[in-house]
Amino acid sequence: MRKRVMTVVAAAALAAGAAASTAPSASASATGTAPAAAAAASHPGPSVNRDVRRVPATTAAAANVIYSSGCSGTTLPIDCTITEPVVTQRETTYPFSFLPGDHVTVTAGGCVQTGGHGLTWKRYVDPASDGDLYHGLITVPGATGDLARLVNVVGRPYVVGGRGGSLKLGYEDDGYSDNGYTAHDNGTGNQCLNSVNAFVRIVVS
Repeated sequence: MRKRVMTVVAAAALAAGAAASTAPSASASATGTAPAAAAAASHPGPSVNRDVRRVPATTAAAANVIYSSGCSGTTLPIDCTITEPVVTQRETTYPFSFLPGDHVTVTAGGCVQTGGHGLTWKRYVDPASDGDLYHGLITVPGATGDLARLVNVVGRPYVVGGRGGSLKLGYEDDGYSDNGYTAHDNGTGNQCLNSVNAFVRIVVS
């Protein structure tokens, strides 16, 4: 009888020792997963999908400007030409978006009817005028200055920073009511001889 009791006690002691030896391992395993989870949380995957439509199809169709088919592209590079941008007010926001990390180049050209008497059309990018007016303007959020003159932007590479945002185009004039794209003439000093209406081309990659 004594031998059996001792055997039972020894078995119980072995079981307790085994439990004690495995407890720290289980604890270490549990705590070891926390840093891994924290590290994963601190390194999330890319949150900006730049292969997206930049001009909503419904908005583009209703806009009072002419968008090329490339403006509605959904994969990079996006090649968008806006023809006859608004020149009847200082600033206009367009439904074309830029996202952080976009690589942007801008080209532009053509002419604008500035109103008045005689030959009154002017180049959109680098107008020849005595009053330092009639320049086309642009804002690429996070890249250019606010309403920078196109003449200082075209042909230069930009990378969009910050949060990005919507394209803005503007126009410099001391009176906007008679501007537009009708009654084409050769322009002041023939600067618009054989020219086309103003346009802005934006390539995003």
